[in-house]
Amino acid sequence: MLESRVVVLSCVNIKHMSLISLYTDILKREGVPFDVIYMDKYGEDEEIECNNKYRYINKVNRNLPRFIKKIKYFMFMPWAISILKRNKYDFIIVWNDLAIFLFARFLSKRFKGRYCLNVRDNMYYDKPRYKKMYEKCFMNSSFNTISSRGYLDLLPQGATYYPINSLNLSVLKGMKVHTRMRTKDERIRIGFIGYVRYFERNQELLDCFANDPRFEIHYYGKCADVLKEYAESKAIMNTVFHDSFPVSDTARYLERIDIMNNLYGNDTLNVRKAISIKLFHSMYARIPILVNTDTYVGELATSLGIGYYVTEFSDQFKDDLYQWYHQSDFDKICANCDNYLKKAMIENCEFESLVVNYVVNLKPKQ
Repeated sequence: MLESRVVVLSCVNIKHMSLISLYTDILKREGVPFDVIYMDKYGEDEEIECNNKYRYINKVNRNLPRFIKKIKYFMFMPWAISILKRNKYDFIIVWNDLAIFLFARFLSKRFKGRYCLNVRDNMYYDKPRYKKMYEKCFMNSSFNTISSRGYLDLLPQGATYYPINSLNLSVLKGMKVHTRMRTKDERIRIGFIGYVRYFERNQELLDCFANDPRFEIHYYGKCADVLKEYAESKAIMNTVFHDSFPVSDTARYLERIDIMNNLYGNDTLNVRKAISIKLFHSMYARIPILVNTDTYVGELATSLGIGYYVTEFSDQFKDDLYQWYHQSDFDKICANCDNYLKKAMIENCEFESLVVNYVVNLKPKQ
């Protein structure tokens, strides 16, 4: 086995790193061995194809006080740094914004010009107290990628940022995309796929659609069972639930829904700026998506004709959504989605060139 020159550094479980394949698929194709260092907050030994997997088991219960959660994540730092120093990697792919925050000073000092950053969320980028730390970290990287142009006004000026679209073709390949809208004698299946959070908001959605024969509400992903228990307690029968599943099953669940649930609200800077992977899933599947007002993803989805703004849960909302869905032009949805996905794939090809130039062709440290 060849020695790994490259490592993926992450603070999240492998199941929440599905899009790391945008990097690792290139490394595999080019024959570049790599390691993965990550924190396992669930106590689940997950599979990922790599040379060496360094797993730090550090269970984090979602009900723990916030300061305890912070302490647990900081415990991961010295363990990961010891591996990075010992193995003397040539390049670090930093995955997720919490990892950027925790390792910013270490990276800019010890790995200048030999790491890349991927921005997917707002991790105190707008806070003045962290401005200098982030400026140094982003300016000293080889390259920086962003999942949403909405973050550009939060990030350090002077650094260069390349768009990377959350289009994981290796996960979606083989999927049977939708070929029509549902007919009026078929239930419209509204689905959430991913890590289930925002329980109060989703409970309101369940209450709104409770036992309406026109709709069926689906939740697939970690913590879906929390909402399943709620639905059972309220005798809400028009529901389908499945808790944790491997990333490879994503396409299977996309085939089972007709409208994507992307309702995260608009009460935080992060949800206002982000582009959820759900938008790309809905475009690839050719299905509409529910979005909130005053969000970047909402503006983008509605401009493509697939987004439906949700401002409240009410009987009027259900009636309007039902009418809007059946009046939507499926051919137009397909055309708009295809055009946007083509542009996204061109941008991702440009990203691939970055990885080849800076990572694959990197000369080993002397």
